Amino acid sequence: MSDSDRTGADVFRGIRIADFAWVGVGPNATMQMAFHGAEVIRVESSHRPDTFRSGGPRPQGDGSLDASAYFAKFNRGKRSVAINLAHPRGAEVAKRLIATADIVTESFAPGFMQRIGLSYDEVRKIKPEVIMCSMSMEGQTGPHAGYRGFGLTLQATAGITGVTGWPDRPPVGTGVAYTDWVATHVGIIGILAALDHRRRTGEGQYIDLSQFEASTLVLDAGVIDAANTGRVQGPLGNRDLQYAPHGVYPCADDHTGGDRWIAIAVTDDDQWRRLVLLMDRQDWLESEALCDAAGRLEQQDDLDAGIARWTSEQTVAEVENLLQAVGIPAHRASTVRDAHDDPQLAHRNHWWRSEHPVIGAMSYESPAWRLSDTPPPMPRRSPLLGEDSEYVYRELCGYSEAEFQQLIIDGVVE
Repeated sequence: MSDSDRTGADVFRGIRIADFAWVGVGPNATMQMAFHGAEVIRVESSHRPDTFRSGGPRPQGDGSLDASAYFAKFNRGKRSVAINLAHPRGAEVAKRLIATADIVTESFAPGFMQRIGLSYDEVRKIKPEVIMCSMSMEGQTGPHAGYRGFGLTLQATAGITGVTGWPDRPPVGTGVAYTDWVATHVGIIGILAALDHRRRTGEGQYIDLSQFEASTLVLDAGVIDAANTGRVQGPLGNRDLQYAPHGVYPCADDHTGGDRWIAIAVTDDDQWRRLVLLMDRQDWLESEALCDAAGRLEQQDDLDAGIARWTSEQTVAEVENLLQAVGIPAHRASTVRDAHDDPQLAHRNHWWRSEHPVIGAMSYESPAWRLSDTPPPMPRRSPLLGEDSEYVYRELCGYSEAEFQQLIIDGVVE
């Protein structure tokens, strides 16, 4: 194949995914594959719409299921088919779709797919080489497998909430479903491993992903320390066990009119000396107690207070430029607007603009990696609920026009 013939769809071209997953983990995983050429058929129903379809942001006054920009963010590049799985014939339609698919994904509570006749044992009777990935909260087995939860509760379960916040205050969550954006990438890895296995052997696989287990990955060294020494790491705020000063400090208000903060991480003695010279703190420079990290860790309260007085007299841009110019790790605590307008992201064309018939024009993230030979093309926008139902029922599942119309009348296409 010549370079001129290559497109970003090469990587997963010819792979079809019957995507029964909802909310964050599963839809984000399959979207990444859609970006690179997989045909992802998102199975939905107005009978039980995805939680994200009722969320925001959305055009003011529009409460429709097609107006959520958050849903649109995680479902670009996909098709949507309306199948009411609660209807007696819903599973029949789903099985016809699965017969055409390479991968089946779902993120319901354990037991749901079995109850509607779509367990892995049933699915592989339809297509033996199929790959099926279940992405439940705590896995398909074990005493807590049936527990239900959401991002905040899973953070607490995984131990993340226990190490976030400040030592003298109650634990806090991350404010978003942080665990979703960890588990989704673990899910992708599992699917890719199963695809590689099938390529080599022709055999399908069942992937039992536990979002709980995936989320413990972010506990860093704390969980290893607890398992081997009995020590239990608590919240540190913005501090670090090895480095000081290490924190987030207030700056003078800038043109945005809001509070601005700068994150500073001094990781060696040379950076410390450069910081002290910038601050013109001769007393700190001459202090033997502060000449190494061990001494600075013991005096963090005084250091943080002194640095905060210095940073609060300058704008965040001024402090950031001063510190970065002399090689001290520092960056403003970005607002969401800062993150969107970051010049590094602009240089790498990170934001893709999408035109949606209900939401309008919005910018969304592109993949965070770049494949040199097969860069992903701009994906199609997120689908309206059931937008591709006729294509799926007629062309993929083989229903006649009369049969398709009867399924609409019966409430299967809902």
